[in-house]
Amino acid sequence: MLSLKKLNTASVKGCILLVLATVQPVSSAELPEEKPLWPEGARGNPIQYEKAEGTRANDPAPGSPSEKNRVFRNVSKATFSIHRPDPEKANGVGLVICPGGGYTDVWLDREGHDLALRLKEHGVTSLVLKYRTNTGGLHDARAFPWDTYLPEVVADAHQALRTLRLQADELRVDPKRIGICGFSAGGHLALSAVLHAAEADATARPDFAGLLYPWIGGPPLKDPAGVKFPPTFIMNAADDKVTPADKCTEYFLNLLKAGTSVELHIYNKGNHGFDLATGRAESAALWPDSFIAWLKDIGFAKN
Repeated sequence: MLSLKKLNTASVKGCILLVLATVQPVSSAELPEEKPLWPEGARGNPIQYEKAEGTRANDPAPGSPSEKNRVFRNVSKATFSIHRPDPEKANGVGLVICPGGGYTDVWLDREGHDLALRLKEHGVTSLVLKYRTNTGGLHDARAFPWDTYLPEVVADAHQALRTLRLQADELRVDPKRIGICGFSAGGHLALSAVLHAAEADATARPDFAGLLYPWIGGPPLKDPAGVKFPPTFIMNAADDKVTPADKCTEYFLNLLKAGTSVELHIYNKGNHGFDLATGRAESAALWPDSFIAWLKDIGFAKN
């Protein structure tokens, strides 16, 4: 079991409220300002690189709302951006989005901002998290052992949830309707944030979770026995060879047996990393609408 660091909520709240300003609504092709997740720096941060943070720009995915596709690595300082819906559309739901990238990279636009912009049209306020990475060198060697890295990146996820919750009033978000989701390795991170929620203060605990072709067979997870899961949405593609759908099915059945409110979607076509799937698969491209419908079914989204 990992031992995750606990934070002093009062001191964190103070520094967050001093540095965070309200982010104004933006058009679909614009992105909100990127801000430091830890304004004073993550305490005792061991995730440091000799090389500076790197970025590469790929062609945008078909139909990308952000019209961008940046990939970040060697991330030692986590950041975030908040997407706010128009006030008349805001439904009170807040969501932390954790992009994928195998923990080596962060696919910030394709699996972060694109989803935030899509959900914004449905009234959801989203925080897109660029978390610290475990970028390695040759032969996919990791820069840090998992028992060093995972507590730090889970702390990033908890801090992102805390950031949303402590700004709930100004963001017009219900502090009891704030969740976390993630793609691939980001799904592993979202799941880890749930599994270790009891080790964080109450402001950092998710009210629901979305596991989007999650890396369930990846780095060691805490034993879920005895963990109280919030309502959970799981989706994947049957032809995903990187994060196989059978892992999702197995996890779904375990959560179902434990009495968790859980919904599973396995699409026939999508392969791995299909993000919004626009222009690449017909049924898989419906998953964001299913996610919004699920939020309505569990009583979180009202419109």
